[in-house]
Amino acid sequence: MANTDSGLVHVGAHCALASCNVNDFLPIRCKCDQLFCRDHIAPDAHSCSLLAQHNQASDGPSSSKLQRCAAQSCTKPSLESYIADAQDTTSRSPALCPGCKQAFCAEHREPQSHSCAPPEPTESAPQKNAAAKALLAKHFTAPNTSTGGASRPARSSPNPKKLAQQRQVAVMKMRHKAKPVDPKDAAAAVAMNERLHVKVRRAEEDPSLERILWFRKSVWTGRALDMLASQFQMSISDSQPLKMLYINDDGDSVALRNDEPLADQVHDGASLVLSR
Repeated sequence: MANTDSGLVHVGAHCALASCNVNDFLPIRCKCDQLFCRDHIAPDAHSCSLLAQHNQASDGPSSSKLQRCAAQSCTKPSLESYIADAQDTTSRSPALCPGCKQAFCAEHREPQSHSCAPPEPTESAPQKNAAAKALLAKHFTAPNTSTGGASRPARSSPNPKKLAQQRQVAVMKMRHKAKPVDPKDAAAAVAMNERLHVKVRRAEEDPSLERILWFRKSVWTGRALDMLASQFQMSISDSQPLKMLYINDDGDSVALRNDEPLADQVHDGASLVLSR
């Protein structure tokens, strides 16, 4: 993690593939010494400069092929095979399953993806929890200041840096499943830094039903409202007006102005509500 000039903390790294450029939370370094997301780490997924050399070498009698994923019937290279020196583990953790200690590709690296039983914990969870609670009670017990009434915990103000970092991580997760609101953007190559990711739902819907979508940052709020009304199949008329509400960090609803750009009124990853 590195600090930028603005003081915010960067998490992960951008995928080196120009058409992707997603800021991946857990990037993987290829043998060509560039970082990629899990979707583009395979050499053929990013036109790896070493792929042609490998193909040429494979024509010879003494060529060495990349180690394949240990999952049955999978032909993809394992993550460990991309390391220049697989035996050098002094400054890294081997990309092996913690259960069976075998190397798998990104798709099968999780134990449940290749039917592997997770390693048994050395200490039971209840014992660990009890030990942690005892330690907290010993060092962080609040003093008894009872005055006959119930005590109310003071509400602490959010840390701006921590809040910005939490938003950044949330947007990373949204980018993988966000869909464009404008149908014209479905096939267009819109850079990530030009997208505004939002979570949208109707006012009467449960928050768990909100949809993850994205607009171009240049869209005006009125135009965004029209497109959302069409997607959510909600009519707009003088007798049935529709407004867009922004849910801020305190959980309060703020009505947005239709005559201003949407990106000027909400942050990337914001929650929006369509209300009558």
